[in-house]
Amino acid sequence: MSADDARERPLVAIVMLNWNGLDDTVECLASIREMTYERLQVIVVDNASRDGQAGAIREAFPEVVVLPQSENLGFCGGCNVGIKYALDHGADYVMLLNNDTLVPPDLIERLIDGAAELCSVAAVSPVILEHPDRDKVWFSRAQWCPERAQFSLAEATDSYAELSGLPPYESEFACGCCMLIPAGNFAKVGLLDERYFAFYDEAAWCANARQQGLISYTVPSAVMYHKVSKSTPSLVSKYLLTRNRLLWMKEALPVKVRLRSLKYLLTEFIWHARNSFSKGGGQFTPVESRIVVRGYLDYFLGRTYKWSSAAAKLFAMGAAPALKPPEANGVNGGT
Repeated sequence: MSADDARERPLVAIVMLNWNGLDDTVECLASIREMTYERLQVIVVDNASRDGQAGAIREAFPEVVVLPQSENLGFCGGCNVGIKYALDHGADYVMLLNNDTLVPPDLIERLIDGAAELCSVAAVSPVILEHPDRDKVWFSRAQWCPERAQFSLAEATDSYAELSGLPPYESEFACGCCMLIPAGNFAKVGLLDERYFAFYDEAAWCANARQQGLISYTVPSAVMYHKVSKSTPSLVSKYLLTRNRLLWMKEALPVKVRLRSLKYLLTEFIWHARNSFSKGGGQFTPVESRIVVRGYLDYFLGRTYKWSSAAAKLFAMGAAPALKPPEANGVNGGT
């Protein structure tokens, strides 16, 4: 690519979070260094990591913009800091990227070229394979399953060899693990909704984009790799997934579709309420069931953003990493 061609390409800003995940962040940044796309800005928002991790990233990758935060803002708040910086510095596209991923050199070219074939694009994602085996498809298309009150991210029969030959296709949302967003869409849709803190936030953003006539897609000619479930303690993720699913359903789904999930939700809540007082030994421990029940209760109590003091106590019981004491309003903590 000539210098003139490179200048004609849009400026892409990659926004990545680091929260006490230095090894993964460094490995991801090393893979980004091998990217062939020339108009690239990399922004790492450090969510108040311990042990000087922000400084270590800045020293190892001087070309990267590092934005240290004084508190953990969660996925949504941290990404919003990076998105605002990118927009203020002229980005044409913003790519949200998990730090526990690895990217091939041509990922951005493939995503941009795929998006160029489409109309009314909200965001695009690649097919995402699990790392390290790289044989299992983790994300190919988001589809809401009302009878199970959850999203399917891939079909059990999905094969990347077959998917890779397909043209771009519609997905209910682009995956926050890696989603490329035209910068102008933030003026139409807004930033990530910080009430979610983490999980279901990209589904909420894409649902809002759909209301503006914008569609999310998967570009299957693009692929990347994800170290699944490394970035968030399991009890924290169970709580946020439970609470935020209900918030998303309320705001994104018609009443008729929500009613199709009612039987499943009632069965799930009752099962976990009973299992909270069992001796465990099943798929969920009693503490895990209590955190699911807590997620339901906090949703109905209107608690959003971080979590309640009751949830924080359950995290501690489950030997989650040390957490800051919750604020007086009962919804703040850390993740």
